[in-house]
Amino acid sequence: MNIQQKSTPKQLIKNLSRILPRRFLLHRPSVKRILLQLLGLMFGLQSITIIILQAISIRRKRHQPQGTFPHQHLPTVHVGENKVQIYDYGRDLYDAMLAAIDAAQETIFLETYIWKGDAIGQTFKEHLARKAAQGVEVYVIYDSFANLVVPRKFKVFPPEMSVLKYQAIRSPLHIFDPRRYALDHRKLLVVDGYTGFIGGYNIGQLYASMWRDTHLRIEGPAASHLAQSFISFWNGHNPKHRRIRRHYPRRFDPLINVRETNSLRLTFPIRDMYIEAMQLHRLSESRNSCIWLSSYAACQDMYHRWSVVNHRHCQP
Repeated sequence: MNIQQKSTPKQLIKNLSRILPRRFLLHRPSVKRILLQLLGLMFGLQSITIIILQAISIRRKRHQPQGTFPHQHLPTVHVGENKVQIYDYGRDLYDAMLAAIDAAQETIFLETYIWKGDAIGQTFKEHLARKAAQGVEVYVIYDSFANLVVPRKFKVFPPEMSVLKYQAIRSPLHIFDPRRYALDHRKLLVVDGYTGFIGGYNIGQLYASMWRDTHLRIEGPAASHLAQSFISFWNGHNPKHRRIRRHYPRRFDPLINVRETNSLRLTFPIRDMYIEAMQLHRLSESRNSCIWLSSYAACQDMYHRWSVVNHRHCQP
């Protein structure tokens, strides 16, 4: 009769050592090694992304159509104590932005998602550098990820300019925080806290004549809200010695309200504003009106709500 003897822990380890490589048993993965591997993976993915974006950029330039598209020249409108103007053509917008930069006396706040290193981008850089050399406080924010394909030499600025290359993920631990995957998609220019530009246009030759978007110019007290929004973002991502000390007082304006999303605080008032407007429209008694929504991208929840409202209220 055969009796199978139960193996002891020492015997199990001895048997495993015969099967598995000795290196596997001796070297246990440490926290440091795991973090280094994660960092290597992150930089590897970033390198692959740069290569893909470069290939797309080269292909787009080869097949890029020439010319322009029909656009309007809308007049300036007075809204309370402020003057507002809408731009839907990049070249007109850039001319107005450069004129405002040249007229700056105190401060220039520029924040953009994409800043191309082409002729248009270089023009903005030169105008900003000139004003900084004249003593105007110039602060610039651009998104690091969105400008990976922009040449490094273009992203070298004069020491008179204060520049923040925004990077959401600055630590390996940030990889596990979904809030850190939000990019800085804002396009904002504020001059002297009194003249502001905000909208969807990035900076580059492509957007000057071949890109349809919308931008708004605000001239008046309401622009101080844009200035303080920039200052809050800048101070929140810089050490104390680089923080902006200047303050532009804000006051309530019932005609112009500035709302901003903050992913780190999980506040999304802009999305809620759209949804609230749709719900109010649905509750109204009007049956002969429609909701017109133009968006580069829309979340699934908002698109579903819009579809329901549009189906119920838009009649031929």
